[in-house]
Amino acid sequence: MRTFLTASLAALALLGCKPPAGAPGQDTAPPPPPAPKPQAIRGTWVEAQSKDLRRFATAAGTFRPRQSTRVGSQVSGRVKDVLVDVGATVRKGQDLVRLDPVMFEIEVSQRKADLDAAKVAQAEAELNLKRMKALWEKPTGETPSIPRKLFDDAVSRNDAAAARIKQAETGLKYAEERLRETTIKAPFDGVVSRRFVDDGEPVTSMPITALVEIQDTSVLELEFSLPQELLRVIRAGTPVEFEAEGVQGTRRPGKIDVVFPALDESTRSFRCRVLVENPDLKYRAGLLGRVRVVEEEVKDALTIPRAAATPAGDLWQVLGNGGDGPAPRPVKVGLVTEEDVQILEGLKAGDRVLLPER
Repeated sequence: MRTFLTASLAALALLGCKPPAGAPGQDTAPPPPPAPKPQAIRGTWVEAQSKDLRRFATAAGTFRPRQSTRVGSQVSGRVKDVLVDVGATVRKGQDLVRLDPVMFEIEVSQRKADLDAAKVAQAEAELNLKRMKALWEKPTGETPSIPRKLFDDAVSRNDAAAARIKQAETGLKYAEERLRETTIKAPFDGVVSRRFVDDGEPVTSMPITALVEIQDTSVLELEFSLPQELLRVIRAGTPVEFEAEGVQGTRRPGKIDVVFPALDESTRSFRCRVLVENPDLKYRAGLLGRVRVVEEEVKDALTIPRAAATPAGDLWQVLGNGGDGPAPRPVKVGLVTEEDVQILEGLKAGDRVLLPER
């Protein structure tokens, strides 16, 4: 019993000696660190403004010549001179190739001789007809000096001689035209894109031997394809922007000239054509073209930069001026392009939004 009382008194003494809470020397937990301040959003303030807004559909196409012709010969012969080479600019009617004309000149001479002979025969037949007519036609009551058959024969020979003259004249015109065809001329203004023959080569008219190829590049056709879902908005006259891949200074506006009626069954796409005026020959046939077709357009739309708006469900969100700094602000958008967003509700012209730094 004495031992128990002694231990209890010792414990009470120890408790009585414990320093009060908060006394110097007592271990305490450190206070929690202050919450970090939110970092300020850095960016540029921009104003909502009205402008015309366009959304584009992109496509790749090819520049093709408006006209391209492989020029051949209408007569068979041998090439005497090729007067142009690849890259030469030619005008309509300009000489391109000359064939050896000797055989054709001989043919013209023969046809001229045939015509002269026909004229001599016709003169004799006409003189004979005059004699027969004088002997046949007598005053009333007198008997003709020749039988009717001789007069009819003279008329027939005169008609046949006149027909032979026409035949000879036609033959001469044909021979002269063949001689003219030995000089092959350019059918239109253009550029020589290919050359197929050299001096001395034989050429034929059946089948036609191609001599040179000429392309009219003063007007080019830019053809490209679009997916079938755009058929509802694309038509002749739809505005486009185009440029030649890798060629500086070729971006230009234009409009669709033709929408082809048939679709490609394998790709479910349809072809379109834009006519490109090319007086300075900056564009070349075969170049790859980059095309942006106006898919949708809104006139006088209230817009902000696309980077200043963030999708948030049905509504989008912008950082507007909240007094102490940028504050989230819901907006309703319409047409969205790569660069701009149309604002339907939530902002008015002149309101500022923050364009965050990237």
